[in-house]
Amino acid sequence: MLSEGAVSPLVYVLLLAGGVGLGLPMGPVVVGAGALYGGVSGLVVVVIAQGAGLTINWHVCRHWCRDWIRQRFQSRRWQWMLAFSNTCLPWPTLVLLRLALLPMTLVNATLAPSATRWRPYAFTSLAMLLRFAVLVQVGALGVEAATGHLNRVSFAMTVIAAAATVALAWLSGIQLRRMMTQSQS
Repeated sequence: MLSEGAVSPLVYVLLLAGGVGLGLPMGPVVVGAGALYGGVSGLVVVVIAQGAGLTINWHVCRHWCRDWIRQRFQSRRWQWMLAFSNTCLPWPTLVLLRLALLPMTLVNATLAPSATRWRPYAFTSLAMLLRFAVLVQVGALGVEAATGHLNRVSFAMTVIAAAATVALAWLSGIQLRRMMTQSQS
């Protein structure tokens, strides 16, 4: 841990949730949680904050910004995005969108005009736990490496989280391809 007690975990949760809710890029703050609180505690802080922030951001994009987003997609450049508006995306697509290294606000804005409901979105967002685990562990590993106390458990947790993320993306891709093949036949 970088400096114990530097920032209260509750304050960190509120700041991270607020930033995510407003659609700000918060990746460095997620890594910082690992540096400040360590791998396990940092992940707990990030999961709570991201859950609250993504919920806020989803509802802002879906209910308050939906018409504005649709108007922006009317331009020829973004017309392909309107294809989502009458579609309820299948879970493999949602998982891949959640695991992609895309800004969460962009994904939420893309899904806002779609027919995708909250529950499938929220459930598939659990896949991001793996992504958050990788980022938090990187922060924790960075501090451990800088202080010369590299922990094998932290390194193993990072590798396992990264491998699980890749495996989930791969399995979701296979399932999506299967679904697309079945719909074409």
